[in-house]
Amino acid sequence: MNIEQNSQRSDWIYDVLIVGAGPVGLATAIGLRQRGIENILVIDRTHDFRRVGQIVDILPNGLKALKYIDLQAYEQVKAAELNLLAPPTDRADAKTDKPPQQRAWHQKNFQGKITRSIPLEITTWCDLYGEGRASLQWFDLQTILRNLLPSEIVRVNHRCIEMSQRNDCLQINCITDRAANPNPFAHWEMQPVSSSAADLTSPMPNTSVENTEPIDSAKRTLPERQFRAKLVVAADGINSTLRQSIYQNSELSEWATPDYSGFSAIGCLEIENVPESMIQELERKYFQGARMVTLADDIVAAESQAVERPRLRLIRRAENTIGYLLHTPLSLDSLENKSSAEIVELAVDILKTANFPQIFHSLIQLSNSDKLIYRPYYIHPANIPASQPIWSSGRVVLVGDAAHGMPPFTAQGANQGFEDAATISALIAKAIDNNLGDDDQSIADLFGKYERLRRPVLLEVQAATMKSHSWSQADWDIYNDRIYRRDLGRLIDDLL
Repeated sequence: MNIEQNSQRSDWIYDVLIVGAGPVGLATAIGLRQRGIENILVIDRTHDFRRVGQIVDILPNGLKALKYIDLQAYEQVKAAELNLLAPPTDRADAKTDKPPQQRAWHQKNFQGKITRSIPLEITTWCDLYGEGRASLQWFDLQTILRNLLPSEIVRVNHRCIEMSQRNDCLQINCITDRAANPNPFAHWEMQPVSSSAADLTSPMPNTSVENTEPIDSAKRTLPERQFRAKLVVAADGINSTLRQSIYQNSELSEWATPDYSGFSAIGCLEIENVPESMIQELERKYFQGARMVTLADDIVAAESQAVERPRLRLIRRAENTIGYLLHTPLSLDSLENKSSAEIVELAVDILKTANFPQIFHSLIQLSNSDKLIYRPYYIHPANIPASQPIWSSGRVVLVGDAAHGMPPFTAQGANQGFEDAATISALIAKAIDNNLGDDDQSIADLFGKYERLRRPVLLEVQAATMKSHSWSQADWDIYNDRIYRRDLGRLIDDLL
């Protein structure tokens, strides 16, 4: 009997049930199978695998984690690298026979002077950190990992609604055939802005969103499934149902749902027919042949180094087309019930207050109302003060955004999730090999090892995410060395 046939039995118990078929959940499943654990199942609430999500940067630490998990996954992700920041091919200066310059993503001040650079050449990253980087679509990353698993162990249309203890295992209750709903806390699901406030149908998120509401068992009319497992890995994202379940009625209850980080994004990724004079000025002073550049004020008084400053990312699209994304500190209610015109006005006011030059005000005012987007950024802080573990409870352990979701400013969400997957899959596999899956204390010990290894790193990464806007290039170099040069495989092997 195979896993598919066994799972139809009401008494079947999996060694590991993974809730969430995003890249982190799939990587965890791959890691377990690579270590011989095959009695596993991955479930996800999505109705099907659709081309959703934005670009994901897999940085040296993430690639090292993937390599530790599975060499084939590592090689396929590297092979899928997109040349995202190459100069647009329709520009005259991109068609010359000039030797290519070393590519970099620059942050510049308002005078066009470089204040920080991120190299984009793979060889440069390898020389600096012993590993390269890869940028690819979130869906493509998910597809690569999903295709490395037997199709029968990954199941969609299973929305987890309840969890309960059953002797020496956990039971997860799911419902199926439920209409898909957007995740209001996920920064990769940018919300479109309606042309008028009266047209807004998607209210700004708060703690009473649709997928946090309990379902009255007496009123259930949808098909249900139950799954039992010795261990459950919660990889169900920043609005994790399982996190809410294990945090409720405990000292952690106030952290069951994500906290607003204090930062939001406003953007229009495609402004067409930008005047040629504006294009030329932006090219001459800021782009200078690059496809993407970030602008921020570098004049900050010595007594206010921690000032939270807006940052404007500009993307050179096709000829006379530019996109932008404004990351800015903002109160959560500032975006509520705003029309597209009001959102544009808000963005312009932010730029004026931060002393951005007039050309940027004018560019924002050209935003296409039907392509305007916004997104508050949320966080699960890693520095929660508690007397108990914050990433596990009994037989459940949190990984990825379910444990430590955060804004994308340092591009570490997926990368830290892969480090989680590498760590927890190795620890769980060893516990199962040693027949420790029935021993509650052994399970608590292995989850404790996981948290002791991973949480200090997340404290540093989250601090960088929230404060690095005021860092110098030297500060960034120190941080990058610490995060990218770590030998995760050795650290995990030391735990085993």
